[in-house]
Amino acid sequence: MCDLFGMSCNESDRATRSLPRFSQFSSGNPDGWGIGWFEGNKAFVERAPERADLDVFFEDSTQVARSHTIIAHLRNSTRGEPAQCNCHPFTYHHRGRDWLLAHNGWVNYVDDHPRAEGETDSEQIFHQMMDKVAEYEQGGPIRGQYPALKQAIEHIIDTYGSNIRLNLLISDGNQLYAYNHYPGKPIYMLRLSKMYGDATPVSTKRLTNEDWREIPADKLLAINRGEILVLSDSVI
Repeated sequence: MCDLFGMSCNESDRATRSLPRFSQFSSGNPDGWGIGWFEGNKAFVERAPERADLDVFFEDSTQVARSHTIIAHLRNSTRGEPAQCNCHPFTYHHRGRDWLLAHNGWVNYVDDHPRAEGETDSEQIFHQMMDKVAEYEQGGPIRGQYPALKQAIEHIIDTYGSNIRLNLLISDGNQLYAYNHYPGKPIYMLRLSKMYGDATPVSTKRLTNEDWREIPADKLLAINRGEILVLSDSVI
């Protein structure tokens, strides 16, 4: 049921060791792949409706993607045909910068959003969440991005019920946000020290034999350039 990978770094970096390991899980996720990264405020995404481990374009993209923040996805389709427009991550432009989202799970009977290009429930909820982020931020002069996103996630769960499966990686290019609401499908985090400072990969798969730790369920985690910024109280 899809898999997620993200990385937040103190310096712009590539994931040329982690992403090939991540692609090894493509046999269970044969319907597409995507890699997204940022250059300044702009997001760049490469994606294809192919098995990542069999696609030379995936290998090429791992060499190109260099950023403080990288998000990748392996797709096993539950809604929407295997097509490029249905591959994650998805983009959304908000307040002068791009955002990326990759989702693992499902949201049944989701309302279609007019800005969505594909058919997936994941893209629909991304647009719905960003609408709520914008609504919250416009509600007062001292309203920040982190509580806005937390309330947007709460809105999705309130709207569609707590039985949905909602693993999320979201980024505006500065912060990498991770949220786990999927029993039996945790998101893991690894703290690394590099020459340039800290790097923190997160993934629904343990990619090495190192000390990957589970992110607490139902709590929104924010990572800023490899450093843990904040972990919320329970969203539900």
